[in-house]
Amino acid sequence: MSKRLSSWQAWGLFIILAIVWGSSFILMKKGLASFSYTQIGLLRIALAAWFTLLLGYKHLNKLTKQNAFPLLMVGLFGNAIPYLLFPLAVTKLDSSLVGILNALVPLFSLIIGLIWFKIEVRWPSVTGVIIGLAGAVWLLMPGMEIDQTKLAYGLYPILATICYAISINVINSKLTNVGSLGITLISLMFVGVPATVYLLVTGFIETMQTEPKAWESLGYIAILAVIGTSLAIIIFTYLLKQTSSLFAASVTYAIPIVALIWGVIDGEAVGWEHLFGMLAILLGVYLVNLRGSLADRIKRKKRRGSLKKLKL
Repeated sequence: MSKRLSSWQAWGLFIILAIVWGSSFILMKKGLASFSYTQIGLLRIALAAWFTLLLGYKHLNKLTKQNAFPLLMVGLFGNAIPYLLFPLAVTKLDSSLVGILNALVPLFSLIIGLIWFKIEVRWPSVTGVIIGLAGAVWLLMPGMEIDQTKLAYGLYPILATICYAISINVINSKLTNVGSLGITLISLMFVGVPATVYLLVTGFIETMQTEPKAWESLGYIAILAVIGTSLAIIIFTYLLKQTSSLFAASVTYAIPIVALIWGVIDGEAVGWEHLFGMLAILLGVYLVNLRGSLADRIKRKKRRGSLKKLKL
């Protein structure tokens, strides 16, 4: 680990991230008391965008013709689409289950990275993908009994993790020269401005005036946007630069555990099948990361490519 960040400080940030991101799903559930899943997603995008603008408005000059489209892709796949799909899933599924399925991100990142970068993949990673996906299927079809509603809405968080995986690969391949705050700010502004306009011209203001718990629900969403999105990304990037990408990415293991704890506290039906499915997914993620995180593998591949060019 870097000398600038001690071991206990790194683990402290790690725990903070796990608690913040693991709590995101229960916050979505609380927000649904007054708002639709669409409003929750758009509010999260808009509030996170404007808060990040206050923090890093000077980074707007990082936008160029060359990186505009990749940043737009990050805005859509890393923010807009997942932020709508997750609360949609929570309308029918327990927040704890949705939180567990969120742990599939590293698996899909590897699959897309394999296609995108032709990364060398050995049997532990392949086994990890199979085990992780099997754990997700088990959660959505416990005992292989098909519940059409659970299966259909369970696809939404899975699609959201695929979107995250696409965003991660875009950042790793197209935005290596743009700082983390610049990526976060500009990608959020691309989707935050239209989200704000849409909220203002639709039923958001009416909801605030008529729903008795609207301000309480808005408070939960504000926490989700400011702390769970903007600040959490900044903390994660700082941890990433001060330690290693594998250590930072390991927060994936803790997020579903926190989400499960919140589910129990909120009275959700959490059974042994949830624990079994979660352990299967986390085992899969562990095997996928056994040879290093996706970012580490991409860096190694690029270094090998550079050495080959030098030899030629």
